[in-house]
Amino acid sequence: MKTELLFPTPIWVEDNCDIELDPIAEFAYKVREEDTQGRRSSNAGGGWQSHDFRPDWIPNTPLKPVHDRIMLMAYGCADDFGFNDYRLSMSNMWININGRGAYNHMHIHGGSIFSGVFYVKVPSCCCGELKFLRPLEYQAMKEYWGCNENFDRYDKDYNNLDHFIPPENNKLVMFPSWLQHSVDANASDHDRISISFNIFIFSEHYINEVYPKGEFVNPLVS
Repeated sequence: MKTELLFPTPIWVEDNCDIELDPIAEFAYKVREEDTQGRRSSNAGGGWQSHDFRPDWIPNTPLKPVHDRIMLMAYGCADDFGFNDYRLSMSNMWININGRGAYNHMHIHGGSIFSGVFYVKVPSCCCGELKFLRPLEYQAMKEYWGCNENFDRYDKDYNNLDHFIPPENNKLVMFPSWLQHSVDANASDHDRISISFNIFIFSEHYINEVYPKGEFVNPLVS
């Protein structure tokens, strides 16, 4: 019997980006010191999140090496995903500082093609893993049918309802922006610092053509 997996979802991981982390961590604390409120998005439990860093500001900050490494990986991900004749653009980046008890609710990143996280400072233990969740309608069907006693959700990968990625210093994780994810609570006494981001994709297949058939048509008078 042959088993076929339908519609697999890729997640891309670079375990060691070899970026100097201390300047980025120092910058993160400086930004928080200047903006103690930050913003509230998916962060909860006392977690702090910066406002967005726009692409034109990033080269003037210690975030530039992270930005450059993200974009390099993103083009590889887009190629792997099957895109042709395209270009990518960083939409936004932001800093997360999660102390003890801080976590992130389940969410997606609407409007972009790729999202991800780069880990700057990771405690040695128990600081909260990145968790991806299977779509809720799939979970509901499995929960309706059985229970732990008569259905093994974890023996085979395609039965898993969630997938965890442990944070590590210098690790970069990228995934499709529509994939549901959350971050478990930091149970350590030390901060976890990370950089999150979104990436746009633009088609360049018709970049030298004018619609329609090479002739400009004013829709107001045609």
